[in-house]
Amino acid sequence: MNRQKPIVIIAILILAIAVSFALPKPKYKSLDILSEMRIPGSAADWTSKDISKEFNTEDERYNFLSEIFARVYTDKNDNSLLFLVLDAGNFHNPKVCFSASGYKVKELNDTQINVAGRSFKAISLYTQRNNDGIVLLYWLCIDKKITGWTGQKVKELWASIFQTKKAGLMVRLEIPAQEKSIDNALAFGKKFLNDISSNLSPDQIDYLFGK
Repeated sequence: MNRQKPIVIIAILILAIAVSFALPKPKYKSLDILSEMRIPGSAADWTSKDISKEFNTEDERYNFLSEIFARVYTDKNDNSLLFLVLDAGNFHNPKVCFSASGYKVKELNDTQINVAGRSFKAISLYTQRNNDGIVLLYWLCIDKKITGWTGQKVKELWASIFQTKKAGLMVRLEIPAQEKSIDNALAFGKKFLNDISSNLSPDQIDYLFGK
C-alpha cells in the first residue's frame, strides 16, 4: 500500500471519467444528508487529509452530484486508503469508469462486511494499470437500505416520476495494493470501517451502512 499522492491522482482521474459519461442536466438536489454528517477525520490509529475540494463540482458536468466526501486516511504504519462518499442522483458504475481510464478490471467475489451490527456484501474489484493496483469496495445505500444497481435505477425512476427526493449515497473504499496482497487489502479496509463506524452516530451509520 502506497502513500497519499497516488490515491488522490487516481480518484480525480476516475471521477473525471464518470463525469464524461454524464450529459448536462439540471443540478441534482438531494436531501443534503451528507452535508449534515460529521464523519471524523481521525479515529483510533487513523489520521486523514480532506481532498474533497480537488473536485470542481461547480462544473455543470457534475450536475448529477450533490456533494462529495473524500478523505485519504492513513494509519500509524503509513498505509493509506481513500474513503469516498458520493451524494448523487444517478450513480456511475466504477467498473466502467476504471476500464475507460485504462485500468484492467478483475471482478472479485463480493466482500462480506460486518460493521456496527450490520451485515451486507460490498461489490469488490481489483484494478491495475502499469504499477498502480487498487482494491475497490463499494455499495449503494438509498434511504438507509443497501441497494443493487437494478434497485437503484428503479428508485431513480420512481423519484423522477413522482418528483420526490431520496437519500442516495455511494460509499467506496479505494485501497492501493498489488494483486498478491488483495486479501491483506480487504482486511485493511474492513478494519478501517470498524474503526470509523465506532465514531459515528446511529443515524449516520444507517445512512452509510443501512438498517
